[in-house]
Amino acid sequence: MRILDLLPASAVRMGAEPADRREAIAMAVDLLRGREGIVDPDQLLQDVLAREGQGGTGMGEGIAIPHAKSAGVRAPALCALSCTRGVDFGAPDGQPCRLIFLIAAPAHDPSIHLGVLSRLAALLADPTLRGRLCAAADAGELRGAIAEAEREREEPVPSPQGLDLVAVTACPAGLSHTYMAAEALEREARAQGLSIKVEADGAAGPRNPLSREDIAKARAVIVAADRAVEMDRFLGKPLVLASATEGARDPGALIRRALGPQAEPYDPLKVSHGASLWQRLFRHLMSGISLTMPLVATAGILSSLELLIPGTDLMPFLVNVSWNLGAMIFPVLSAVIACSIAGRRALVAGLVGGLMAAMGHAGVLGALILGFAGGAVAQGMAWAGARARGHDAMFALLISPLAGGMIIALLAELAVNPPCAELNDLIDHGLGEAPPWLLGLLGAILGGMMAADMGGPLNKLSYSVGVLMLANTVPAAGPGLQLMAAVMAGGMIPPLALGLAALCTGRHCFTPGERQQAWAAVLKGLLFVTEGALPLMVLRPLRSRLSCVLGAAVGGGLSMLLSCGCCAPHGGILVIPLCDNPLPYALSIALGTLCAALLLVLLRWRRDASLG
Repeated sequence: MRILDLLPASAVRMGAEPADRREAIAMAVDLLRGREGIVDPDQLLQDVLAREGQGGTGMGEGIAIPHAKSAGVRAPALCALSCTRGVDFGAPDGQPCRLIFLIAAPAHDPSIHLGVLSRLAALLADPTLRGRLCAAADAGELRGAIAEAEREREEPVPSPQGLDLVAVTACPAGLSHTYMAAEALEREARAQGLSIKVEADGAAGPRNPLSREDIAKARAVIVAADRAVEMDRFLGKPLVLASATEGARDPGALIRRALGPQAEPYDPLKVSHGASLWQRLFRHLMSGISLTMPLVATAGILSSLELLIPGTDLMPFLVNVSWNLGAMIFPVLSAVIACSIAGRRALVAGLVGGLMAAMGHAGVLGALILGFAGGAVAQGMAWAGARARGHDAMFALLISPLAGGMIIALLAELAVNPPCAELNDLIDHGLGEAPPWLLGLLGAILGGMMAADMGGPLNKLSYSVGVLMLANTVPAAGPGLQLMAAVMAGGMIPPLALGLAALCTGRHCFTPGERQQAWAAVLKGLLFVTEGALPLMVLRPLRSRLSCVLGAAVGGGLSMLLSCGCCAPHGGILVIPLCDNPLPYALSIALGTLCAALLLVLLRWRRDASLG
């Protein structure tokens, strides 16, 4: 659906002089009278005014988009009103609006309303287009600017060699940051006049996957990922590695690096491609966590189901499956980390490392160390195999896996397993015998870290601790379940608190744009998507973040104090019924949410309600 198709010249009026917001909306509705699909203009006017009473629709920069779903509309329609004097539409920047777009959508299909609104808002996010629209002298010039902007979005101009850039984005869970980074790269490339195709490698699989032809014709590659993605396809292409957070926050810098002289051709046996040693190690760790999470979740949930249906014929089957899945966690974790470092040539070394960690009771720490060691050994074997010309196939299929597996087995037995087993026992006994105040403090720290930067290093560190400790425990009961519960509570509370505060306080604390995201934030909070809080933190972000950190710390601390345990590393409200002490756990999350919401109101309250 193109904006230009909904906006004929007859629906554009230039030089209007409404006295106030109500009169401006009435003038805009008059432009739609007689349009096919507008069956009751008066009903439409009432519905638009009612929607406006819920909060202003000013975007800022002199533009407003009043809109409504109305029973008086059978097909979507759009009109534009250019005002000589500005009209107050409650814009976040407090400036009057000189250009007004009114959207009329049918009440029976909310998707149409959201589709038109999101497409128009995306177009108007371009400052160049906003300037052209506000300076347009007549309807033809205004429609021409919109037509040109839509062509640029739909038909990016390729470079003579093909695409300027191809990119892959991925975060550990394959949720928010995967798509935020993809959209940011696409938007920045369009702004720079570059053509780009981005593969978002999310939890449901790759969206917009790159073909071999796309990669072959591209000038450079950007991989904004916090876990392993398929890299061999980029062999020889100039490539820059970064985190998904970098892709979302500073796409321009990544594009400049990728197209600049510092971007080196991808070679899996050398070069960092712009990533530091710590970034590369963290990416390999996130790869292991990401691909192990479904295994941990399945083993944990099955072990919880055992407790819900004791004494049935099904219980021995569930016990058998969950314990065998639990036995696979360390080998899979170690193998995935090794393969992230050195590709599939490291599979045997990684599996042997995980098996040795499990057999030696070295815990998750031993599996991690041996996974990294397996990748390093496989890299060394690959270097040696590259010099065994004429015998590389035999080296890859026989010598490398056999030698790599034996080296890792000896390393585990002689150096890694003994100290890791001691440390693993020390951690288990320490958490099991710790006083309540110390457990509460630990839960508060982990919960607060989840809300501190919402997708940044502290958030990922806290989540990694929770997942790894859970992997160290399931399918048995243990302290790992309690740590995971504190981490999940801390991640759920920020979007729940911001959404609740926005719904309850309205314009006193939140801008119109923020309030429109309130229900979405609540839903994301219930599903443990911490990044759902970000759209509601536009105004006073530091105060909002402080409130969320304190509320998340309260929820995480209470969860630990009440001995709540979570059997899965994701899911939010969907897995709470399977948790240890589910009612106290839900109470901990509710109290943390309430504390954060009340603090948000205290810190963000505006007596004049001037936020629109």
